[in-house]
Amino acid sequence: MLSAKIRSILFKNKKTLPILLIFLFSALFFCTRLPGLKNDIINPDSALWHYRSEQFIVGIKNKQFEKTYQHYQPGTTLMWITGSAVEIYKKITGTFSYDSENFQNFDLVSKISVISVQFVLSMMIIFVLAKIIGFYQSFFTVTLFTFEPFFLANSRLYHMDILLTLLLTLSLIIGFLNMKEPKIWKSLLIGVLLGFSFLTKSISLGAVIFIIIYSLIFFIYSNQREKIIPILGSILVSFILTVFIFLPALWVNPIYYLSDIFSEVVRVGVRKGHDQILFGEATTRAGIIFYPLVTLMKISPFILVGLVFCLYYSVNFIRNISKTFKKVNLAFSTFSIYYAVFSLGYIFAISLPAKKVDRYILVIYPFLAYFAYIGFQRVFQNIKIDYKKKIFTSVLIIMSIIFWIIPIFKLYPWYFTYTSPIFGTPQNANKIVAQKPYGVGIPLLKDTILKYYAKSNKDDLPKLGFYDTQPIKTIYPNSKLFDVRVYGPSNYDILILGINEEMPEKIVNNKEYLFEKSHSIWINGLEYWRIYNKVTLGGNDNGK
Repeated sequence: MLSAKIRSILFKNKKTLPILLIFLFSALFFCTRLPGLKNDIINPDSALWHYRSEQFIVGIKNKQFEKTYQHYQPGTTLMWITGSAVEIYKKITGTFSYDSENFQNFDLVSKISVISVQFVLSMMIIFVLAKIIGFYQSFFTVTLFTFEPFFLANSRLYHMDILLTLLLTLSLIIGFLNMKEPKIWKSLLIGVLLGFSFLTKSISLGAVIFIIIYSLIFFIYSNQREKIIPILGSILVSFILTVFIFLPALWVNPIYYLSDIFSEVVRVGVRKGHDQILFGEATTRAGIIFYPLVTLMKISPFILVGLVFCLYYSVNFIRNISKTFKKVNLAFSTFSIYYAVFSLGYIFAISLPAKKVDRYILVIYPFLAYFAYIGFQRVFQNIKIDYKKKIFTSVLIIMSIIFWIIPIFKLYPWYFTYTSPIFGTPQNANKIVAQKPYGVGIPLLKDTILKYYAKSNKDDLPKLGFYDTQPIKTIYPNSKLFDVRVYGPSNYDILILGINEEMPEKIVNNKEYLFEKSHSIWINGLEYWRIYNKVTLGGNDNGK
């Protein structure tokens, strides 16, 4: 009786259910992103972006506009968001400088500001995509990628990849709508979004080129040549103005800073590789196989099953093209082609450079979710018997519980370590594409050091040897941190090795000191941090 009344209330007004779904999405969005945010990850780049954002705001306030260019990526959108939030926090609290005691508070403010912008962009995607495929289809597509464990993990980082993904996705959707119903205001909005995308990461220039060329071809073949100049011109003008307005360094010397962006992209992003361990072998050039492996490893089986269904019906679509065209909504299928062309082009583009990082696949998560949803939808539409539809729906619910809800609870807050169960255990996955420390559990590591290794005098902290000191230096005295690749064991009391990090040569070859493992920090079944105590043997230390 109660369920019948609830259904009556929900469906009596067609607007009630969408409102409830949006409310549920909003609640789950923040419930999966805010808890434990302060103490989970301090990624290596976060310290750098805190400094860059601070310098960015200093440049704005003091009209030293050259300081607004801090990096070739260039990360300007991130600096506007977090720099402004931190500046407000400073005014409210009266805390004006970073130190190892208050860094996590600044970091939390920055993360929350980025997450809030991500939420706004996600809402915009739901409502804009709904104009193409309908509200419920749009809602469940966005839900599919928003709560993917690895996507969720990266949305909690102080970084740019999720911000880039959402900006690009929104740009592409509005870009498609603008082809179907061209409007100057849409073109201007597309230019602004593409401008912010480029200011987030310069690889977004590819999206600008894609939208311009695709729109140009569309207008030519649909006999709308008169739209080419005003529509595409508006996009370009809006894009250029957005980039110049929001990167004030360009006001000072546009040629220098733009050339530096592109020259550094080529030097660092294309020519210079990135350390990876693939099938147990260290390499800086992971090759074409890297992204297919990472994609399979980082997407959930739930998405993967939907993609298999979609692939099956795509093959069927080609075989029965004359019949299928009568059934499939033309606008829907055209958007699918449009989105597929961009996403496949993006995959090709990131596969060519030597530098390969698992986070770069995040841009295609909305693409994967979109086509996974199509796969589930096609199966549901082809089931003719009601009780079988109910069984299929129940199976999907069970799959979502197994592959989404359980991992979200089980991995909390270490979502960044997620690997698909199709690879077996996290240990098996680590043998294929090795995990990186990436600042996972750094606050927990500090607490462990203070608990077991600090002396009674809290100022007399042990000296630590690390491979990458960037994350720990944000919350630990810098004078007591040493890069083990540079300094010998006489300089530090404790050696800390992250997951898949080997004993440094300076220690292996040293005859005076021995380091014995005393503690391990396990995360998601992996020995993420190993802590070694120094024991004196005698002999000579080579030092630095």
